[in-house]
Amino acid sequence: MIFLVNTDEPNPIDFFLQDEVKEGENVSASCSVSHSCPTYPPSFIWSHSGEKHDQTQQLQNDQWKATSTLTFHPNRTHHNQPLQCRVTYHGGKHQEQSKTLKVKYAPVNVKAEYQSDVNEGETAHLKCSSDANPVSSYEWHNETGALLNKGQTYTMSNVSRHSEAMYCTAVNEEGRNRSSTVKLNVLYPPDIETSSKCFSEDGVVKCECIVESRPPSIVHFVLRDRVLQSTNVETVGSVTTGTLQTDFGSFKFVHCLANNTLGKANLTLSLPANDNMQNIFIASGAGVIFLIILIATGVGVVKKCRGRSGETPTSDLGTMKAERPVELPRYAPTKRF
Repeated sequence: MIFLVNTDEPNPIDFFLQDEVKEGENVSASCSVSHSCPTYPPSFIWSHSGEKHDQTQQLQNDQWKATSTLTFHPNRTHHNQPLQCRVTYHGGKHQEQSKTLKVKYAPVNVKAEYQSDVNEGETAHLKCSSDANPVSSYEWHNETGALLNKGQTYTMSNVSRHSEAMYCTAVNEEGRNRSSTVKLNVLYPPDIETSSKCFSEDGVVKCECIVESRPPSIVHFVLRDRVLQSTNVETVGSVTTGTLQTDFGSFKFVHCLANNTLGKANLTLSLPANDNMQNIFIASGAGVIFLIILIATGVGVVKKCRGRSGETPTSDLGTMKAERPVELPRYAPTKRF
């Protein structure tokens, strides 16, 4: 018995794939080999999933051509990954060939990178990054969409607590995408608002010290040489309100002090006049007016009596001179203190 063994090496694989493909589109790759055994054609295995279609075509000189076509939908995760075709022949021999996928896709994972904390008046540097093919160009916009800058980096000089929020946009020929909105955490020393005040409420004197700062401030009060902690402290965002309720005695002023890691501030607040003292001043003023009226009336009566005692008595009443009535002095109304 004689066995015929084919020792020839397999013919090379003919591999076809587009140089560049787009994410989400239908893409077809083909892998072909020629062989001489139509009874046992070679089998194909692809490294990617998809819809596979195999066919055989007769050539001349007792040769046959086997072709496998793979149709699939590439995405960005396939970019720069190999697409491999493996051919196995009857008898166990095999060979393989691959090509690198070049997938074009719109920008994703767009991020604005920045140093979160920056002191007021300093310079902030921001950078935009993304995953895209081809590479992205970049733009910076404020919250209203107005263009602030073009380029991957954005430098903000003299940042302020009022600096607006912003985002970056990555653009390429496949599309555009934007980052989330970012706002710098601008740090600044305390600024005590002029709306801070002391007031009387239901006979109780309270003082409010309203401070804007970042980080939040510690607020306390100074009454003469005593340092008093706030009775109540409330912080909303960058505004801290310290409230003091205590016996202020006869003092006319109290000092509000605020400090954080960047500095300190103080403001003198006027205390309202004591209600009891106001009543005393009003009663005293009324008493003085009454006393003046009494004195003026007494002076008028004395003058009248003296005038009559100096005259020569006569029985002729017609020759008597009529005296002018005494007018009371007029006084301006008393003001409350």
